[in-house]
Amino acid sequence: MNRASPIPTRNLEEAVVWRVRLTESPDLFRSGLSAWLAEDPFNEQAWRAVQDPWMFLGEQATSPSVVRLRRAALAHAYNTLRSNWLRAKLRRPPVRLGAAATLLIAMTAGLLWWHYRPTYYLTGPAEQRTIRLPDGSRVTLDASSEVTVRYTAEARMLALLRGQARFDVAHNPQRPFTVTADGHKVVATGTAFDVNLIGSEMQVTLLKGHVVILPADASARPFVPVGVPGVSPHLVDVAVTGVPPDWQRIALDPGEQLVIAAHAPPHVNRVDVHRVTAWQRGQLVFKNETLQQVLARINRYIPEPIVAGDARTGALRISGVYQEGDVDGFVSTIVNYLPVQARELDNGSVVLTYQPPQPADPTVGQ
Repeated sequence: MNRASPIPTRNLEEAVVWRVRLTESPDLFRSGLSAWLAEDPFNEQAWRAVQDPWMFLGEQATSPSVVRLRRAALAHAYNTLRSNWLRAKLRRPPVRLGAAATLLIAMTAGLLWWHYRPTYYLTGPAEQRTIRLPDGSRVTLDASSEVTVRYTAEARMLALLRGQARFDVAHNPQRPFTVTADGHKVVATGTAFDVNLIGSEMQVTLLKGHVVILPADASARPFVPVGVPGVSPHLVDVAVTGVPPDWQRIALDPGEQLVIAAHAPPHVNRVDVHRVTAWQRGQLVFKNETLQQVLARINRYIPEPIVAGDARTGALRISGVYQEGDVDGFVSTIVNYLPVQARELDNGSVVLTYQPPQPADPTVGQ
């Protein structure tokens, strides 16, 4: 028999009936179920189609709301089927119950999706937010940032869609914590790290513990015995699969920052963690960064953007400490220390354009 063949509707119908029977009287019908499973190879497939997601929902999703929904789905199937199989005195599973079988499977799948659907968290300009997750982990979002969170029984999966966030991860080696951002995945089991998306660049800074950075489609699952050849010592709790052979996994130590840019090879630098996390204290600290990078971060805190009017302006470099949201102070500093001029548009945005330094007047001082 071809295991990939579609499961006949009749087998699915009978599997739903056995699911209802076992829920009502498990001791009475357990032996009958075993006999039914042995009758037809398709019976086992049909049983798995009904039972596997049902048991997963029952054993893993323990919140009261999901338990109520699970009971409601079973009650619906029970009420749909009860009169048929009671009239048959439980001798033979009824036929023509395809709609009920499909409905039960669909409701189960829907409940699974409802319980494990991603949850979105976002912040507006000049807003910061700390989210406490069910396992005790925390996500601190910078201004104009967005993250999704999806927890399952085996994994904690997050995605940073824009902006910057700090992740303080509760230790759980049996439930890896992953953050996907810009086509890459940061894997941890218990640690703290910062992810910053600036234009086409991603920065991952490890604050404590250990993390590894992988392609976004790599898979992380629990448990790798210590000392397995080819496994990073920083990942003794997590097994990683699906890594292309030409992709070098990157592990960080505290105080290291991985920078991945669109047109440059990834590189790791030692950084000042206090400077990297200054945004949590209301400050932005820049050290010899391009004006384009600086503006990308400044604009998270203001309603109307400040933009570089040309490539030459954006390539200018700047260092300094600025208060979040202090637009006037920032623009004043830029104009005084860099060869640029500022022009405010009618919509409130500010355009910075390069202004060549004026040659000294030879008549001055004569």
